[in-house]
Amino acid sequence: MFNIIFWVLTLLSLALFGGAIYLVARALLKKLNRDQGTDMSALEQPATAKGAALKNTTLLKALTIGILSIMALLPLGIIMDMTSDREMLYNSVVDEIGRSWGEQQTLSGPALVIPYSYFVMQEEVSNDGKTRHEVKRTYQDELVILPKKLSLDLDLKHDFRTRGIYQSLVYNAALKGQAEFRLNRYDIPNLITFDNQNARLVFGVSSNQAIDKVEKIEVTGDSVLLSGSLMSGTGLTTGGLEKGFNQGIQVGEASDFSVNFAMTLRGSQSISALPLGEQTLLNIHADWPHPSFKGLLPAEREITANGFTASWNISHLTRNYPQEFIKSNQSTLTEVVANAMLFEPVTHYGKIERSVKYGLLFIVLTFIMLFIFELGQKTSLSTVQYMLVGSAMALFYLLLLSLSEHLAFLQAYLIAACIPVLSVSTYVGSATASLKRGAIVGTMLVSLYAVLYSILQLEDYALLMGTGLLLVVLLILMFVTRHQPKNTVQ
Repeated sequence: MFNIIFWVLTLLSLALFGGAIYLVARALLKKLNRDQGTDMSALEQPATAKGAALKNTTLLKALTIGILSIMALLPLGIIMDMTSDREMLYNSVVDEIGRSWGEQQTLSGPALVIPYSYFVMQEEVSNDGKTRHEVKRTYQDELVILPKKLSLDLDLKHDFRTRGIYQSLVYNAALKGQAEFRLNRYDIPNLITFDNQNARLVFGVSSNQAIDKVEKIEVTGDSVLLSGSLMSGTGLTTGGLEKGFNQGIQVGEASDFSVNFAMTLRGSQSISALPLGEQTLLNIHADWPHPSFKGLLPAEREITANGFTASWNISHLTRNYPQEFIKSNQSTLTEVVANAMLFEPVTHYGKIERSVKYGLLFIVLTFIMLFIFELGQKTSLSTVQYMLVGSAMALFYLLLLSLSEHLAFLQAYLIAACIPVLSVSTYVGSATASLKRGAIVGTMLVSLYAVLYSILQLEDYALLMGTGLLLVVLLILMFVTRHQPKNTVQ
């Protein structure tokens, strides 16, 4: 229902703008025709001189307007650079808040790590260099076992953290999960023994400082957790598991056991999970209504005004690393990831940049309107007056930039738009000594800024709306000038 109302208002704004241009041009061209028809003798006698003078004056004024329009690119470019600088400062503050609160989180695991020892027969040469003999050397390594089945449930609650005039979107995440492990007979060359008494469960977290609390780690089966052995770090250099924490465990003789765990942590911008199980089930629920998914897309998702829910069901066939590997092999587990971003659709800086891109069009349209006024009156507007009108139009974007950092975008837009609408319409009405003409210019500006706001709100249709505006303006100008009087030479 809201979209229908929005489109209706947008179309009405376009119609109002087009009607304003049409009425002004039609009235002034009629007046020009009447003025030319009142003194036929004056037109018949010096037609050549008057026609040449009129053409020269019109051409000179058109060239002046063109030069002023090009000059308008200078203040618009300065405002665009200022907007980019402010946006860069905003992004740096967001990153700084993220580093303090918690950066983008990537969760992985748990994975079971079992130390083992193996031997290697090496040939050595005696001190005299004449005899050779084999020596049995013992080495240590670790076997990393990924879960058979992994289930993760994430509940995200968004919040905002402010610094100065800027704020950053952050979240608190409550994680609950279950991992099922199945131990097999592993074929490791020259194996001596597994150290099942000193195994550990490793949990990968990309930002350790953002871990609030590990609420529980429970094991079901013949394995036993080692008390007091929850420690920071994973002891691995494997990509995706190099950061986090670990829990000591004594692995029993039974072939299967499961781990239930829960923790709370902080983060910002996005959260990701690595599908380490042969079958990974991931569910994310958040109270933020603007998600953006990257990597593996969710199998099911539901987005409402109160938040979103997304579910993944990922098979191990989507990736290239095995379920068991040796620590020294340096495997990388980050090639496949499920990611959900708490996305802010369009920041006010993005909207301002997009509005500045239409600034030249708005200034040119206003100049054309003033030029049409000049065609219907005896006194013309000076170059200084055109410059002041263009400056008032450009000032709108600077006001919008400064106000949007302190007010909601709609409020900032309305306040900033009042400046050119009131000042330009009053100025034109005073310069042309016509209250009616000032009101027509004000109506046109209100329509223009209503159309601009519609373009800024429609992310997917912004290009279409902007192109439609140009097309409407072109067709109206072609229509109202189709019978423009010509100077004839007898």
